[in-house]
Amino acid sequence: MNRIIYILTYCFLSLNVSAQQIGRVYKATEAMDGDGAVVFRLFPSKSFKHADPFILLDDFNVAPPAGFPSHQHKGFEAITYMIAGGFIHKDNIGNNDTILEGQAQRFTAARGLMHSEMPGTVGENKGLQLWLNIPYEAKKVEPTYQLVNVLPFQQKDSTRVIRVIVGEDSPLNVNCGCDLSYLDIQLKNTTLEIYPTAGYTSLIYVLQGDIKIDTAGLVAGDFYFLESGIIHDIVGGEDNRFIYLSAKPLNQPIKQRGPYVY
Repeated sequence: MNRIIYILTYCFLSLNVSAQQIGRVYKATEAMDGDGAVVFRLFPSKSFKHADPFILLDDFNVAPPAGFPSHQHKGFEAITYMIAGGFIHKDNIGNNDTILEGQAQRFTAARGLMHSEMPGTVGENKGLQLWLNIPYEAKKVEPTYQLVNVLPFQQKDSTRVIRVIVGEDSPLNVNCGCDLSYLDIQLKNTTLEIYPTAGYTSLIYVLQGDIKIDTAGLVAGDFYFLESGIIHDIVGGEDNRFIYLSAKPLNQPIKQRGPYVY
């Protein structure tokens, strides 16, 4: 199914759903998107539409000939982070790059960007794509683009690996105005304390293995919204990997019509 048609359909299906619930374990749901591509979508979903300033989050693993042929976006910012393989991005402002494992790419669609996203290897091409709302004034400017070749480590030792996608010391510059923290974390038989800033929208998404947060157990494909302004203990076992996202809400309505956000 065409990516634009699918997202537009999902938008209309979820007009009346409730807001996300803190402390509830949700599951990403499988969906067909683009040209034969399978994604696991956290949101928008039948459970809730958006989580200000987060609009959409997809966990994808795409092999040729599936992919996302040329389509247009407006009014938001997207970050693609590759976990394995690569993805080829081509757009109408002159960019033609392959995003490889451990790299991240950001485009701010603003007043309009036309691009395609296609798998870069014949095997596994796994990554995450996050859509962020942007302030009204940022929706009116020309689109911008950035590819980061090497993402920094906040910490790397025998018990934990923390890779910084967006946050302190990351070279990825975002335009969402939402003070975004975006971390890729692995724990081995240890506990990590996380303190989401009060008032921020914060969540954990498990990529592999299992972890425990507070009293909740999460396995791969689960995500969980954290109460802000308090400390949370995350306990990892032998083999796990998860994403931490936290951002300040923009507190402006998210008006999504498929690939356009007004």
